[in-house]
Amino acid sequence: MKSTNVQGHGDEFENQIHLAVHGKSKKEYETLIEGGYTAKFDIVKGTLSTFNGSVKVTNGNGVGCGDIVRMWQGTRHNDITFIIGVWEQTSKKVKTYSVIYEFYLDPSHHKVLWSGIKLGTLKKFDAYVKSIPHGKAGQSANKKLWKQKRQNIHNKEGKGIIGIAAKIDSKTQRRVQCTLGIQDLIDSGVPYKKYTKTYRGIFLPFIQRKSPARTFNK
Repeated sequence: MKSTNVQGHGDEFENQIHLAVHGKSKKEYETLIEGGYTAKFDIVKGTLSTFNGSVKVTNGNGVGCGDIVRMWQGTRHNDITFIIGVWEQTSKKVKTYSVIYEFYLDPSHHKVLWSGIKLGTLKKFDAYVKSIPHGKAGQSANKKLWKQKRQNIHNKEGKGIIGIAAKIDSKTQRRVQCTLGIQDLIDSGVPYKKYTKTYRGIFLPFIQRKSPARTFNK
């Protein structure tokens, strides 16, 4: 699924993937697909592509996968190629992508991902998180409670390889994301390829340099 938290270095990596897959920049491609930036997938089957693609980045094993309800629905009904770039900070202004994975998910993997967790259960949990009052008091009052509710879900409906992660800060952030581990995907038997030399014409390692900070005259 399309991740809503791919920003900064993730956006630049995603742009390179777009260029490699279909020749359009990320910005150009989003004008061609329904929903644009908020589309279900980063790359949409039938629009200059033969597959649905979701582009993600990580500097370790864990991968953020965006809104949990959309992820459940997307993995239930669609074939999806997860394209995951693994980076490390090689200097203050340089990130180096040495490995890119493609994982090939289809609806037959849904139980591996989610065990027996129902869509209605996730919607109810999502509604609870969104109902938490804004501010530090709401955050503090629910710090343990949301984790207890998550454990209750796993106790009743099981636990797949996708994790439930509530994002609750001291201001207004109230949302539920999901997480995946690369090693869990591999161990689960989901088909994949690991690229260490080239990826669709991108030579690895791929070096990404941080753009200079913008300055403004007052």
